[in-house]
Amino acid sequence: MTVVQRLIDLALFVGCVLAALSVGAAIARRWAPFGIGRLEAVTLSLSLGLVILAYSIFAIGLLGWLHRAVLIGLLTVCYAAGLRDALGELWRRRFPYPFAERLAELSGIEKVWLGLLLLLDGLALILCFVPPWLGEWDSLSYHLAVPKLYWQEGRIHYLPFTHHAQFPMTPQMLYLLGLGLTNLRSAAIAKAFHWLFFILCQLVLVSWGICLPQRSLRAGVLAAIAFGTMPLVFNEASTAYVDVALTAFVSLSLWALVRFAQQPDGRWLLWSGIFAGAAAGTKYTGLLCVVLLVPFALWAAKRQGVKAWGAIVLSGLVASLIAAPWYAKNWLWTGNPVFPFAYGVFGGRQWSAAMAQAYTRSNREFGGGRDVLTLLALPFNLTLNEIRFGHCAGQWLGTCPSSGCTKRWKCGKFDNVDSPNLSIGILPLSLLPTGLLLLRAGEPLVGVGSLFIALVSAFWLAWWFLEAQYLRYLLPAFALWSVWMGAVATAWQRVSKGTALTVQVVITVGLAYNTLIALWLSRPLLPVALGWRSDAEFLRATTPAYRVAEFVNGALPRDAVIATYGMPLGYYLERRYFWADSGHNRLIPYERLRGIDDLMAAWQKLGVTHLIIDWHYVPSDSALARWLSEGKRRGWLEELWRSDESPQRMEVLAVVRGRKP
Repeated sequence: MTVVQRLIDLALFVGCVLAALSVGAAIARRWAPFGIGRLEAVTLSLSLGLVILAYSIFAIGLLGWLHRAVLIGLLTVCYAAGLRDALGELWRRRFPYPFAERLAELSGIEKVWLGLLLLLDGLALILCFVPPWLGEWDSLSYHLAVPKLYWQEGRIHYLPFTHHAQFPMTPQMLYLLGLGLTNLRSAAIAKAFHWLFFILCQLVLVSWGICLPQRSLRAGVLAAIAFGTMPLVFNEASTAYVDVALTAFVSLSLWALVRFAQQPDGRWLLWSGIFAGAAAGTKYTGLLCVVLLVPFALWAAKRQGVKAWGAIVLSGLVASLIAAPWYAKNWLWTGNPVFPFAYGVFGGRQWSAAMAQAYTRSNREFGGGRDVLTLLALPFNLTLNEIRFGHCAGQWLGTCPSSGCTKRWKCGKFDNVDSPNLSIGILPLSLLPTGLLLLRAGEPLVGVGSLFIALVSAFWLAWWFLEAQYLRYLLPAFALWSVWMGAVATAWQRVSKGTALTVQVVITVGLAYNTLIALWLSRPLLPVALGWRSDAEFLRATTPAYRVAEFVNGALPRDAVIATYGMPLGYYLERRYFWADSGHNRLIPYERLRGIDDLMAAWQKLGVTHLIIDWHYVPSDSALARWLSEGKRRGWLEELWRSDESPQRMEVLAVVRGRKP
């Protein structure tokens, strides 16, 4: 039965992709710049279709129409709008071939590399059928949990207990579509949407070959291979995170801008504006695309000697309008358009200056120091991330703020855990520095796109280095650097047979390492994805939050209201819950509480009937722990369920005193 469900989910996902392609093709057919190739047409159509679907779900949710029949109706409208265009127009022979090479002209080893990429693409799609587990922390806490809460309520509404719900959520609207089509039975479609952005990243990188001086298919393919096989990217592709989606929109926006610099058709600026707005509607960092759009467009127009004031203004307006709904929603619900950031400027509902400072400090605890030496050593530290295992001493080049870390498990690391699949491999460090030798030799590499890539990468890296040295936040920069990697690898193969052989050996070794990491990651997950191991058995073994959810969903009354402490992973809970920890919101005024009596009164005011405690994240010497112990001693808290399995001790408590009748 599990295999049948997997096939049904796959069919529904294909239907969603075709719907997005249909509505996107209907518009792209009319807005497409002159002379684009079929690959570009498909890339633009599919990307635009996903944006339209996401914002349609957003509008439907705000109207309170989140019902399965409405979603099916939306997909039907998409089919009616452009299915004929998607199936017919895109495959006609009206498109010119844009590259200087044909696919058949790739060498044998390059075809092997391409086949390896396609194999990993397929493997990543299969892994999307693994139910969200502990390794997908952010999916369980908000990327999927928040859309699920919207679906259960039938509308998009204000969630005061988590600031994550106020982030821009364009990809999460697609996840909401996937969850809704299965009526919350499966998250596979939702996760597959993020995989689709993984494919879009590769399509746009291949298309970038058109922008290069040699219009090189080889360089575009090698760029896609370099990015798509990175262990970190492969790992992200099968999750319901948003970093690959952001990377796709950033790459699309910049690629369209470079195409305008190459071919001054104002419609390219319109496309760049659409995707810049979508990037800003995915993450706050995507605002960089909106900010840089007009200056870059002005420079490109001046370089081409054309007057494109109307197109430039329109592109900036379109980008702003597409991004605006998320920021307007925040303004209305919290009083802060970029909540929870910029608290000193805008303030924010259910937030405080102390919480804002703690949040900033928490982000800055990752990675190393912020000095010049650490910046210069960054390429080596990033490359060696998966073998340093987070230890600073003797394995960190530059400075590491271990002495000042309040959370030592973060210091010297670019992620929460030490794992080889959270790495970038050896190819960036092996290929990118050698490009300087080619530039000195006068070898043309990326052309006009080099300036755009360099500036966007520099801005992105500066923000990352100063604010949040979390590796996956660099994915947009890695995608842009992959364009350079593809161009550098192609150029070295033109120089001589010796350099061609050397670069082929380096790439082969790098891809072999990346593939081994992908297979290592996939080995325990494949039996679950293929239905050979039940989802429930897998989740019980790997995800403590699922075990507690099984008890809660089976034993607690449907009108239960649960306050969670140290346990934000609420995706599998079927009862009302909220994060009650002091650092997430101000629903409970802990600064005014003096003991268990005050805490009980606060719970009663919020209608709390039960508690979930994860003692792994609640210090035993904290005031909360003392109050809970006192509540048990007085008989006000009754233990219903407990798990002492390492590493997480969890328990469910009933609030006896103050429980609603």
